[in-house]
Amino acid sequence: MTATDEMIDLLDTPAPRADTTWTTGNVAEAFPGVFTAFGLSFVFGPMELAFRRMFRDLGVYTDADVHVPTQVDDCFWSVFAGRGAGNIDKFREIADVMPGTSASAVEQQLFGFVRPETVDANVRNRYPAIIARAPRWLIGVPKRHDAMFAELRRWRLEQLPRIANLDETGCLALLDDVRQRFEDVMSIHMGVAMISSSFADKVAEAAKAAGHEGLEGQLLSGVGSDENEVAHDLWALAHGEITMTEFSDRHGYHGPGEGQLAGSVWRENPAPILARLDDYRAIAPGSPRSPKVRSAAQVAVRDQAIASLLAATPRLKRRPTAFLLKVTSRFLALREQGKAGYLLTFDVARAATRRLGELLVERDVIAARDDVFHLRHDQLVAGVHTDQRDLVARRAAEHDARQGLRLPHAWSGVPEVVKAGDGAGAATVLGDVVTGVAASGGVVEGRARVVRDPNEVELDDGDILVCETTDPSWVSLFLVAGGVVTDHGGLLSHGPIVARELGIPCVCGTETGSHRIQDGQLLRLDGDAGTVEVIG
Repeated sequence: MTATDEMIDLLDTPAPRADTTWTTGNVAEAFPGVFTAFGLSFVFGPMELAFRRMFRDLGVYTDADVHVPTQVDDCFWSVFAGRGAGNIDKFREIADVMPGTSASAVEQQLFGFVRPETVDANVRNRYPAIIARAPRWLIGVPKRHDAMFAELRRWRLEQLPRIANLDETGCLALLDDVRQRFEDVMSIHMGVAMISSSFADKVAEAAKAAGHEGLEGQLLSGVGSDENEVAHDLWALAHGEITMTEFSDRHGYHGPGEGQLAGSVWRENPAPILARLDDYRAIAPGSPRSPKVRSAAQVAVRDQAIASLLAATPRLKRRPTAFLLKVTSRFLALREQGKAGYLLTFDVARAATRRLGELLVERDVIAARDDVFHLRHDQLVAGVHTDQRDLVARRAAEHDARQGLRLPHAWSGVPEVVKAGDGAGAATVLGDVVTGVAASGGVVEGRARVVRDPNEVELDDGDILVCETTDPSWVSLFLVAGGVVTDHGGLLSHGPIVARELGIPCVCGTETGSHRIQDGQLLRLDGDAGTVEVIG
């Protein structure tokens, strides 16, 4: 058994090297919560291959580099105490050989911070291959991305009705198809994420050079995203313009458990949506709070920011700057589309796995349908013919225990795993200021609502949403919230992107904000300064 396979079996990284640095940033956003045995064994290999295929397509890697390493420290990601983490050193290693960016820029954009002790070490040995391949990839990826996303939407709606009639062989065959589609969409999505990070950094540099430092938040808003469509359709559902079936067909793959295969989504449980429809019915069509009006307002904000930037840019640089802004806008929209793309594959995998669980219950292999998520995917492929209840019970107990544990934001070697909230520092009191990344502009005052589960909170209009991280299932809360504060993430993380699209002030990357800020405290959130002050 290789070290990587042992990690998958343990849902933990055994004996990581002391000099390898990891972060929960971004990975925790994509795969929030704790992995099950099935979830990690199903996605780990395809995800690692997707990273490597993407870097090969950009000319950074050769064909020989496209494989799953036997050593965990050589992988782009891993898990610790069941939770996903990204290998910062691997991403910096890649950024150091890519023109137009730097390791520090990628670290800041992807993870929300740069370690002060690190030094960029750009090298040019891969430049010829990158120059030969990356432009072709860059030009062709938007159309390929759109086509793949459209196909995944069609495929999901085609597959879901068939699953209830599949036998075990059929379920496993469909899961093989899902794995390949997941790898394919992630191989493009991760490239889009890297390139959009580079473009966003260039936009920030252009704003600073023109004397408008900090304008990038407005320049990166109003680009459109899948979450915009969710917000618009939530409002349309509340006002009777579309049916629940239509909403589920379009967005049912979202939900509080969308980032883990064992989770539940709106298609399976629409209660979280139905519970908030009254809030959206209260938003009149022409109200400034309606999604369409908000989106239009953010487009206007972006247009004004572009005009201000170009007016302050030397004449000879205006055309290339305008082109940079146009391309950045396109890739930011693709970035969010890519997240929706892999969630489409997850929804089919989730349904097929639950069907497989039903069949294993019928064969008296497991006690309950969802126990299947505590069996490894490769074990199911090989065939399960004996009672798995003891194994399931052990893994389920470990999974439940890990739900209450947290990893640090970044670490080298073995992380210090603590109970949720431990080590966050003292609870905030009047006058305290929590700092983070200025992610979406504006100043707002409101009551703090510290949220762990988006299904278990009633948000009043104007409340400030405070949480560890967000995913697309949180959009229903964004329509009501006056502002957003998150522990994790950077400028291009999910929460800040959606906040900018809806014109909501946001501070992200506070690291411990959701554990220090107390529910009900009165806050002043400054999305331009990146501060959250307790004022009552």
